[in-house]
Amino acid sequence: MIRRFLRYVIAGALAAAASGAQALGCGDFWSLIARPCAKGAAAWDHGDNELIVTGYAYHLRSTYTEEKLRELNERAVGLGWARSITDPDGDKHMLFLFGFHESHNKVQWNAGYAYTTFWGPQDGLRAGLGFGAFIVQRPDIASGVPIPAVLPLAALEYGKATLLATFIPTLNGGINNGSVLFVFGKYRF
Repeated sequence: MIRRFLRYVIAGALAAAASGAQALGCGDFWSLIARPCAKGAAAWDHGDNELIVTGYAYHLRSTYTEEKLRELNERAVGLGWARSITDPDGDKHMLFLFGFHESHNKVQWNAGYAYTTFWGPQDGLRAGLGFGAFIVQRPDIASGVPIPAVLPLAALEYGKATLLATFIPTLNGGINNGSVLFVFGKYRF
């Protein structure tokens, strides 16, 4: 029941943030947030729909014990939905919501904004770098309470398909935590 409630809270917060951004006027925010706010609102209003498919979480072997690696799930299967817009220069802005089976086979929910700048021809294979700023909810972090996070993004795009990856670092300096390469994809309709 609490998980269902948190899912609705995350989805509602994403929708409210996107529609509320226009009502507030994104220029009211600090300059660092004003552009993502405006682009997120634009993505929500008239962006393309995208299907997100998750699939793989590679745990760096040097930061985990063999015993722990045998316990962990690396098939991070999940689905989600996004709305995105493309700037005239080819940069992408995306609002997203997706869930997947994390390392301990529990569902992790993510809702937020991502920005990626690309190099290469817009009609061919392109590489990109960016970041995602989002709310994450998983049972083993903060007692399941949604928390904010920011992670780097790397992308390869061809046509309507994009392969994305991010790296979750070890924050506490300990072994058996973090240091995960997460790979997922999206398809624009």
